[in-house]
Amino acid sequence: MTHSIMPGHHHHAHEGPGPVARGTHLRAGQPARWPWAVPVVGGIALGLFAVFLASNNGYTVGAAVVIGVVAGLIAMAAGYALLHERNTMITEVRAAAFGALFGGSMGFLHSLSGGTVLRSTGIGLLTGIGMGLASYYVFYWHEHRADV
Repeated sequence: MTHSIMPGHHHHAHEGPGPVARGTHLRAGQPARWPWAVPVVGGIALGLFAVFLASNNGYTVGAAVVIGVVAGLIAMAAGYALLHERNTMITEVRAAAFGALFGGSMGFLHSLSGGTVLRSTGIGLLTGIGMGLASYYVFYWHEHRADV
């Protein structure tokens, strides 16, 4: 029997707010194969959609391409950083970060389609909250499924 230095801490799944041990979310011995794939695909999709929206809403082709490339690179970098650092964040912070990235992206895309600042902000906020709640549910379920 192993002993823990934490009183009352036995080998149970993570039960509340606080850091999760690195590697908890990955299957044992199975490192992520392509940690860059999801952010790259997401960034390319966001960038192409941004080019499409900007070029259809008054931007010159050159400006639309610059907007799309910059938006895509920012989304890739932020997505990669989130995925790379996900095991160092507590569940609530991780879910909020994913929600913020998604909501910010959706609000930005809506603004490129000609939406007002207020409407774009509202759409970004609502989609960000939705993604944050969905992410929290998925992360919480994944971390606690051993308890079921």
